[in-house]
Amino acid sequence: MTNNDQIIVVAEDKKRRRGVVWVAAGASALLLGGSTFALWSASDTFSGGTITAGDLNIAQLQDTSFWDVSNDRADATEVVGATNGSQPGHQIDDVDTWRIAPGDKLAASFETTVTLAGDNLVARVGLDGLDQLESNISGMFYSYEVYYGGELLVNETVLPTGADAPLLYLAAPTAGQASGLDDATNGILGDTAEAVDGVAAQTAVFGMPGTTADLNIVVYASFYEDVDGDFRYSDTDITVTDRTDVTVSDTIADLTLNLTQVRDAGAQFS
Repeated sequence: MTNNDQIIVVAEDKKRRRGVVWVAAGASALLLGGSTFALWSASDTFSGGTITAGDLNIAQLQDTSFWDVSNDRADATEVVGATNGSQPGHQIDDVDTWRIAPGDKLAASFETTVTLAGDNLVARVGLDGLDQLESNISGMFYSYEVYYGGELLVNETVLPTGADAPLLYLAAPTAGQASGLDDATNGILGDTAEAVDGVAAQTAVFGMPGTTADLNIVVYASFYEDVDGDFRYSDTDITVTDRTDVTVSDTIADLTLNLTQVRDAGAQFS
């Protein structure tokens, strides 16, 4: 009787252990399934936009024209290019056959269209080729002016002769900026722009009223030394004497107007 009781107890213990093992295995299978459980997540859709590159270009508007603007000549009656007429002259048909004399002043007119589109775009207007000038006439002096809409931007000033000599700077309009500021330091063309001269002309930044603007750049060659600084010939100015510089030439190779982006000029660039 004692032996039978012991056998029954052992059998029940084994069944309990099997039950416990089976339940544990089932719970493990549920946990390993994975797809039954997920962590929280959320999403929303935002509108996008298109990023578009701007534009920079310079193009010839008129062929280069040459003018005799000697201020003591009665036949100097025409307006040069798109200037304001403050230095009238008469056009020269063939500059290669025209001969300059002491006291004369020659003008070369370059009319061009500039395109700038870019909210942070500032560009230097430069004249390249002056560093290749073969100067044999000892009494020749060079200067320049810049006009927009028949109004002076750069008063006549000495022409820099380095490679890609800077004449002035332009800033594109900031039409797409919500809070960005203009890079112009010298006003807007045709509106608040104020003419400059001297060294200041080569660092001035003028704002463009639109993406394109027509400029007239006039380069002058004066066969005299301007003593009083008015860039007009008078008896007090210095000219060569005797037969100095007769029949010799100053040779200017092809001049190139350049428009070059910069990031070191303008009110907002550091």
